[in-house]
Amino acid sequence: MIDRLPHRETGAFPMPHAVPPNPADPHEFAEYRITGGAGGARSQEAYLAEDPSGKRVVIRLLPPGADPGRFLRTVDPLRGVSAFGVAQVMGGGMYGDRPYMVSEHVEGPTLAEAVAAEGTLRGAALDRLAIGTMAALAAVHRAGAVHGDIRPETVVLGPGGPVVVDFGFVSALAAVEGVPTRPVGLPAYQAPEQLDGAPPAAQADVFAWAATVAFAAGGTTPFAGDTVAETVNRVLNDEPDLAAVPGELGAVLAECLAKDPADRPTASTVLLRLIGEDSLLEAATAITTGRVAAPPATPPATPPAAPPAAPSGGRGRRALVLGGAFLAVAVVSGAAVYLVAPPRPAEIRRAAAAVPSAPGGSPAPGPTAARPVATAQPTDAVWTKVEKPNTEVKLAGTSVTVHEHPSDPVKISAYLLAGQPFTSYLRERSGSFRQIGTAEEAVPSPDGRWVALNPFIKFVGSDHDRIRLSDPSGGGQFAVATVKKPLRTMFPVWSRDGSRLLLSILDAEKNLITGFVLVDPVARTATAVQAEYFDDAARPFSFMPDGRIARGFSDGKRIGINVYDTSGRVARSLHWVGGPQGTSWFSPSGALFATYCPKGDGSLCVWNTETGERRATVTVPAKTQPAGWFNEQHVIVRVPHRKGTRYQLVALDGAVERVLAETPRENEAVLRFDPVAPS
Repeated sequence: MIDRLPHRETGAFPMPHAVPPNPADPHEFAEYRITGGAGGARSQEAYLAEDPSGKRVVIRLLPPGADPGRFLRTVDPLRGVSAFGVAQVMGGGMYGDRPYMVSEHVEGPTLAEAVAAEGTLRGAALDRLAIGTMAALAAVHRAGAVHGDIRPETVVLGPGGPVVVDFGFVSALAAVEGVPTRPVGLPAYQAPEQLDGAPPAAQADVFAWAATVAFAAGGTTPFAGDTVAETVNRVLNDEPDLAAVPGELGAVLAECLAKDPADRPTASTVLLRLIGEDSLLEAATAITTGRVAAPPATPPATPPAAPPAAPSGGRGRRALVLGGAFLAVAVVSGAAVYLVAPPRPAEIRRAAAAVPSAPGGSPAPGPTAARPVATAQPTDAVWTKVEKPNTEVKLAGTSVTVHEHPSDPVKISAYLLAGQPFTSYLRERSGSFRQIGTAEEAVPSPDGRWVALNPFIKFVGSDHDRIRLSDPSGGGQFAVATVKKPLRTMFPVWSRDGSRLLLSILDAEKNLITGFVLVDPVARTATAVQAEYFDDAARPFSFMPDGRIARGFSDGKRIGINVYDTSGRVARSLHWVGGPQGTSWFSPSGALFATYCPKGDGSLCVWNTETGERRATVTVPAKTQPAGWFNEQHVIVRVPHRKGTRYQLVALDGAVERVLAETPRENEAVLRFDPVAPS
């Protein structure tokens, strides 16, 4: 057992155990209880600690001399940077005349320790390191921040993948008068402009990242010299030694190590090169256009794998898809692996004609209910007035304008940029939006307690797919493993009480959904279920209002909805109702659901959930897609308009009540509408 945190100049503290601190050490910082003693000189002490919930953190006690107001103004904005793969800043304060900063604790060896103990990284391990750390760095830069000290000692090989630690430390030191922002004697990972006295910047982070990855491949810095002066001279004047770095990765590192910061690519550009830019752009385009490949004529033979044991604790890390030496975005037969819109009814019929109805293949209906007489009756709900909008909201990173009224029961809860840098944004209770992820879909739970983040990019660091879950109020994050490669999970949907998350299992090779996964966010467990019938990737599972599970189907003759029990067997089939769109079929009360009408003319049909009776037929413009419900008498539809899209509010009698959002440019962002969470 080690009784001290190993001291490092900038504080990578990956120690898994520590004994109580010495009597001379502090016992607590605000609400944090000290559990491990200080390491290093008195000017930069570090402690392991626990918050009131028992979560482990690292507390850095900085030198005296900081103006408290300036220090807190420096640290507070860093708390909002929730970048996956980065040890999060939890806060800061003053301990007497000395400032301190609190960061997430990550268990595991640093990259420097791992290379010293086990040798350099090769193949997939090197690719995972490069992509994982660059994904973290790109997220930091998109948040308007910089790291300032990327090097092997500030990369921890955590249980879920590489994690960049010490984020915010350089910024915090800058707020302390008279303290240098960079330790002396470690110039090998500093960009030339930093050696000339320039402050930390994004371009310097990219340089330091490249030098760090080169170290992982070769065991030494690409500018190593026998003395500090020689190393500095090589950084300023010589080309890097990248002989140990293979192929395309070496070419990327060479660009990042350019002497002139203007010649270096941005972090987002590097990330796209590492994971395959063309595939990611194709996936994002497919999200907004709704392109879906026709299902194959042959049913799959491989059932879903049983879910692996979920992690018992700690913070999950970004999972990426490993394809060969590098990584490709999960794109299925030209269609995005999630958020993809089902085809139009006529396309469904054409595709279904080639699909057999035998069990084990296309989803022939199970036990059927007697088909009721189709009568277009008005809704029984009391008519609710729709207020005219009085507020315009501009979505950052887009040209989208949202039109709202404070009384609206449904508002945009999240959105995703469909182009670089593929950032996802979450709406906070204040009404503002904040960045929450990169190349992943953000799906908040109805009660606002959780946010599910499902990535485009999977399987780096593990052969299991994972869903990331975040607690917006507490800031905690963790990942739950779902299925094993080559299967993957997509289309996250919350139950109405927020207690369960449902994901559809995709067999990407066959473009078929073969089952579903139920995730318990409290227990951090996942249960995978193979469905009785397989179906096209355009027909995901969704929750019924009562918590049961349903999915659209087509057996070549009929298009409708199957209701499943938790074992994956069909318990009920409404084979006359037509095809649902996406996962938001049901009205706020759950009494109604909407589909494309079975006659295939593009109109929308509204049905009684309990009886299956048709309650309304809504005529909408060509190429319109339903996007959810507003209240019991109004649906939200996505209507192509010139070069962009309008989200309109349409009454069940077909009247357009108002425009909810306008996207002037096509394929710009994916908007998510959800009921307003209770305050």
